[in-house]
Amino acid sequence: MVGEGGAYNYIGSSSWIGTVTRWPVLDPAMRTMTFAALQPDLFCPTGTMQAAGGSYQWLRDTLCLPEKEAAAKQGSSPYPLMDALALQSPPGARGLLFLPYLLGERSPRWNPNARGVFFGLGMNHGRSEMVRAVLEGITFNLRVILEAFQQQGAGITAMRVIGGGAGGAAWRQIMADIYGLPVLRPALLAEATSFGAALAGGVGVGLYPGFGLAQELTPVVDSLQPRVELKPLYDRLYEIFNRAYEAFVPLYEDLAKV
Repeated sequence: MVGEGGAYNYIGSSSWIGTVTRWPVLDPAMRTMTFAALQPDLFCPTGTMQAAGGSYQWLRDTLCLPEKEAAAKQGSSPYPLMDALALQSPPGARGLLFLPYLLGERSPRWNPNARGVFFGLGMNHGRSEMVRAVLEGITFNLRVILEAFQQQGAGITAMRVIGGGAGGAAWRQIMADIYGLPVLRPALLAEATSFGAALAGGVGVGLYPGFGLAQELTPVVDSLQPRVELKPLYDRLYEIFNRAYEAFVPLYEDLAKV
């Protein structure tokens, strides 16, 4: 991101949302932090959660062994098979929520004692709902970071996604629906951070004219729009997701003492 109005979401083992502003975003709830940007007079507010793609990896290794084994025989990745399984569940995973705190949490919760939870599990839920709930739960948690920026006046109009986890269209559509923003897939995903480092070095030694070159060399190749009909459902589940975390906080503290 090289100017105001946009944001990017890195999806790897951890995940973060960053944006660009002309002022530090000082969140009273301390959900986010602000770095100085490489460009003079700009700032880079950021919020980083601990187990994003890490939660999906955990799911792969515990509840998605059939997909993992099938992919190994095909010499491919199990994640497209898991994404297809998630799409067998309706949006909202039939009321199943996942709190993605498998490694405690950094931003936005700052709670080392937090732990993962499937909340609302019933006999009507199968693996497809559990896979979808994990993707939605990670994205709900990232929405907390996004809203912290929006509440402090950051004008975010779209979300670029990068990192290995951004390759799946199913997850990108879930992001668009939960964020309520267009989700943009640039040409580079897993290579985006290396490209950024190379660009920064090139600008620093005068090889490149400026950081605006980033958007020329990484054009958007796919855009997914939020489905407005899902907004009431996801807004309601997002509220319950946040209330569930707050309800579990004292239990997390008690469990840490055991």
